[in-house]
Parts: sequence; C-alpha cells; structure tokens
Amino acid sequence: MASALGLIRVESNSDMVARERKEAEQRQAAEEANNRPLLRGLAAHVMDCWQDARDAKNAVLPRLRRARRARMGEYDDAKLAAIRQFGGSDEYARITANKCRVVEAWLRDIFLGQTEKPWSLNPTPVPNFPPHVEQQVQEEIGMEVAAMFQQTQQLPTGDQIRAIQAAQYDVAEERLRAESRDTVRRMERLMSDQLLQGGWATAMADFLANMVTYPSAILKGPILRRSKRLSWVPDAMGQVSPNVSHEIAPEFEALDPFRIYPAPGAATPQEGYIIEHGTYSYQDLYDLIGAPGFDSDAIRTVLRECSQGDGWLGIHTEDAASEDGVSDTLKDKVFGFSCLEFHGPVKGRDLLDWGMDDEDIDDPDATYEACVWLIDRWVIKAQLNYDPLGLRPYYKTSYEELPGQFWGLALPDILDDVQGVANATVRALVNNMGLASGPQVAVNIDRLPPGEDITNLHPWKIWQVRDPELGGNQSSAIEFYQPNTNVHELLAVLEKFYQFADDFSLVPRFMAGSDRVAGAGRTASGLSMLMDAANKGLKGVVSNIDMGILKPMLEKLYAHNMMYAEDSAVKGDAQVIARGAVSLMQLESLQLRRNEFLMATANPLDSQIVGPEGRAEVLREVAKGLELDVSKIVPPAEVLAQRSAAQAAAAKPQGGGAQPPIPGQGETLENGAAVTDNFSPNALTPS
Repeated sequence: MASALGLIRVESNSDMVARERKEAEQRQAAEEANNRPLLRGLAAHVMDCWQDARDAKNAVLPRLRRARRARMGEYDDAKLAAIRQFGGSDEYARITANKCRVVEAWLRDIFLGQTEKPWSLNPTPVPNFPPHVEQQVQEEIGMEVAAMFQQTQQLPTGDQIRAIQAAQYDVAEERLRAESRDTVRRMERLMSDQLLQGGWATAMADFLANMVTYPSAILKGPILRRSKRLSWVPDAMGQVSPNVSHEIAPEFEALDPFRIYPAPGAATPQEGYIIEHGTYSYQDLYDLIGAPGFDSDAIRTVLRECSQGDGWLGIHTEDAASEDGVSDTLKDKVFGFSCLEFHGPVKGRDLLDWGMDDEDIDDPDATYEACVWLIDRWVIKAQLNYDPLGLRPYYKTSYEELPGQFWGLALPDILDDVQGVANATVRALVNNMGLASGPQVAVNIDRLPPGEDITNLHPWKIWQVRDPELGGNQSSAIEFYQPNTNVHELLAVLEKFYQFADDFSLVPRFMAGSDRVAGAGRTASGLSMLMDAANKGLKGVVSNIDMGILKPMLEKLYAHNMMYAEDSAVKGDAQVIARGAVSLMQLESLQLRRNEFLMATANPLDSQIVGPEGRAEVLREVAKGLELDVSKIVPPAEVLAQRSAAQAAAAKPQGGGAQPPIPGQGETLENGAAVTDNFSPNALTPS
C-alpha cells in the first residue's frame, strides 16, 4: 500500500513474501526452460557462429573506422601523432564529407522529398482465374452457344465456339483486372500507412547517410514490435482525453554497419547467416514482455540478474571502443544490455539431437531457418522464420557494389587517395602561409648589449649594438630573411585534386550549387547536358537502392499483409515496382509532360475518347504533382458516374413517346411572319 502523501511505498510482510515467491517461481520456470537441451544447443550454435563472423569482420573494421573518420573530418591517432610531432597545422580538407553531404541530399530528394512515393503496386499482367470465375465463364459460353443454336437450328462450328470462348474470357479477364486494380489500391494505401507509422522515413534517412559513408548500409524491416500508440477519445461532454494503447505493428530501422556480422563469405544477408549485435535499454527489454515469440520469464530474469555490458561476448573495453567509438562506461549508462540476434539455418539433425520432436522435423538432412535472441546464457526468443520463402528482414546495398562481396565501396573508399593528398596539400599550404607571413630574423647576440630583449619586435624599435671586441666579425648584428611563398603552386595542386574528386566520385561541384563551371557548363543548355551526364553515373546508385532495398523490403511487407491482414479486401495478386531510378529521370520533366498532355487532349474528339473519367485521372495526377488537395478539386469516380447518369436522364424526352419539337415551330421573324423549315428531312417529305 502507499502512504497518504504518496511519497513512500509501504509493503506488508505478506506482500513481500508473495512477491518474492512469485519471482522465485518465475526464475525457476525460466531456468527449467533455458536448461532444455534444445535451447542450450541453440545458444552454443549462436556463440560458435558469432565467433566466426567476428573473426571474419576484423578485416573490414579498419575500412569502417576510416570511413567514419573521413565523414567526421578527423585523422586517425597514429597520423595525428605524426603530424603533431612534425609541428605545424593539423587542418583537414573535408572533400569526402562534402561529397557525402551532396549525394545524401540528392538521394533524400529522390526517395523522401517528392510528392510521389518512389514505389508502387501493380496488378499482375495476367490475373489468376479463381474456380468460381472459371465456372461462371463456362456457363456463359454454354448459354451463348445454346442461344446461337436456337436462332440457327445448327450447332456452331469450332471456329465460332473458339471465338465465343475468347470473347468471354476477355470480358472476364478485364473484369478481374478492374477488381484487381481496386484491391491493389487498397493494399497500397495500407502499406503506405504502415510505412508512415513504422518510422520508414526516419529509417530511410539514416540508411542514406550510412550508404554514402560506409562500405555497406543495412536496412531492417518489417519488424513486429509492441509499441505505444496515442489516440484521442471524446467523452460525453465533447472533451477529448489521451488514450495510450499497446499495439503490435511493423517497424523499420537503419542498422549501424559496425553492429552487423555476416557469415564468412556471404555476399547478401540472405546467404549463410547474419548476426546483429544489438544494445537495449532496460525499458526496451521490458517492452518485449508479452510480445509474440519472446519468453517473458527469461526476459524478467535477465532484467533482474544479468549484468549490463557486453563482457560475455568476449569484447574487452579497448575492443568495444574501437568497434563503435563508444566506451563501455558510456554504453552501459545509455544502452545497458547487449543481445545477439541470430538469423540463419540450423540442421534438422542437430535440432533432433537437441530434443525437438520428430513430427516438427520433416527431413533430418534439411536445414531450417531459425531466429534466436541470446543475452548472456539466456535465450529470450527461439522460433522458426515465419516467412514463406524463409527470407530474413535484412537488406543491404552499397554506393558501388562489388560482385560476390558483402562490403562494397563508399565515397570514403573511392576518395581515400584524393583525400590524403588534399590533406597534405592543405597542411603544407597553411604551414607555408604561416612561415611566409613575416620575415625571419637572425641576431648576432655577441654584438648586443646584455639584457637586450630580442623577442620584442615592433616598428621603430631602436637596437643597441656594439663593435666586436677583437675586431674580427664586422657583419650586421641583425639580419632579416623573407621566406618564399608557395601558395599559388599549392592551390593549383589542391584545385587539381578537387577535379580528381569530381571525376572519381561522379559528383561534380556544380551539383552542389558551385558556379565554377567552365566550357559547356557556362550556358543553360550546356549545364543541363552536364547534369544529365552526371545523373547517368549516379543512376546506378539509385538502382542499387531500388533492387537491393526497396523492392525486397516492400515484397516482404506485402507478403506479411497477405498472410496476416484482417481486411480481406486488400488481398490480391500484385507485384512491387521500385521507381527510384524512374523518379530521377522524371523528376523535372514529368509535370511538364502532364501539362502538355492536358493541352493536347483539350478538344472535342479526344474528350469523347478519354471521357470524363480519363480526364479526371489525369487531373488528379497533375494536382498531386502541385501538392494540392486532390479530393477538393477532382471528384471521385463514383460522383462522376452519378453526374453522367443525371445528365443522361435529364436529356431524355419527357412525356413518354412524345415527338421531338420541329425546328422553327412557334417562332416568328421580326416582321411577324412565321418561320418555315424548307431544308430538314421532315420538310422535304411530301405531305
């Protein structure tokens, strides 16, 4: 119970005993579950894979650290010590960081900055005929053949029957396509909402930053997590109050490349196995209690008894600091618990040896895709992959892919040599400017009186000198030397290597708004041609994201909805189309082409062909491109259909069978004479 002031919690003896008994029962249940041979075997298997993957990644860690330092504009410790030992400037020419920012902003504009999303769902070109539709088509074919027989009293020929079948199947196929388009639109809206609620925009922004910086960038999702959702519930008085609920929904996140360990020799996350070294706070682990697939008793035991940090992984303090740049002390304070998330195959025979039931293993020689979460010696999750194809929720790509390798090339790798020479040039430039900023002074101290301050140099200073006592050396007591300046030569070298950076990275300076463009770039048309040429080189980067990230990730989200979505109206046969590269080509010209199409079809003949529905569809796309509220400008198809029906009904003659009025009947000229019709077909008909 609580005190009256609510400051001190008072617990009775019986409550304490009951709580301790409950905790002991939970620990015993967790111990019994965790000590099963199956979980012990899985834990040992994960640790063996972790050691192999960690050893294999040691060859890549120097590249990752060098890439991070290049993005931050920092020297490594050994280089910085050598520079400081030599003396002078330790400036860093941030060419690589600048190129990374330009490409990152450019990719954000394609994938996050447009009104049109860089993906879509399209119905499959040939729809599947369900059994009931097939039966309906056969019945309609039979009815049409029977009607033809009744009219001609002869059986139709084979060619006629084939023509009837083709026509009926075409009608049914078009009907299925229309239904499929509606279903696909509903699925597309559902997936868009899931991406929005699951943090896809934030994850994609982090992913793009990683992609231009590190040899490979990894995106994870959809991940089913229990998260808080805030909604506002009105009461009887019309006031709203917040309502916090816990929902299990798909989420997306970009992973730190330092924390991903692929299997040795694996080229993609789907090959071999993959291990994620995650760090979770106390609250993160607590939120997993009750989530599908997780052992709540094991999680509670970890929270109560396991020490924080990653010492159980064999990572020492200096290793952890060099792995991700965060010291163990800070990491313990911020994150807490280290966890290995393993996704990979496990042999069926091993599962049988570890105690799994025979009916769960179809073939002992086959492998079974498993997902295992391990914290210290506790397995908090162990289950088979629910994906029909056994795909893992990890996707990776690189700025420049290397065939057969997991780690590709990023801008820091491509510009490593250029960055090194530019750094040396900038340091020499600063040192030379400092050295040549004033004269060097040589002082013959034998000719100066005692106590003369030789460090104080200012205009109009009077120096006291004396003649040499032995009369030997008659040189000046003070001499000035002006060091040579090499600024222009060094700037020429720096400019040349800036050009190398443009060529090697395929990111010319004018893409960042620089006006230092020569030759064809001095005219608008010439600059447009150069931009198109630069885009051709960078389209490969966008294509890597389309094929390596967007398409497989959206296909997995689509498969998840097909299996588990409660609304059956969204389930249909569709294919994912990643349109990042297409968006790049159409970024500036698409809206212009749509406007030209509207003007070209603004004539009576095209209006009859397109119809109000087609015209409305074009107007919707134009309004979307202008970021207008489409629903307030172009009415939906149902409203247009109602308007057309109302206009058709109003155009029908009233009175049932009444003759249309004769032109000119009842009209008179200005002089009062009746108007006569001498040219219409009615007037030409003899009476």
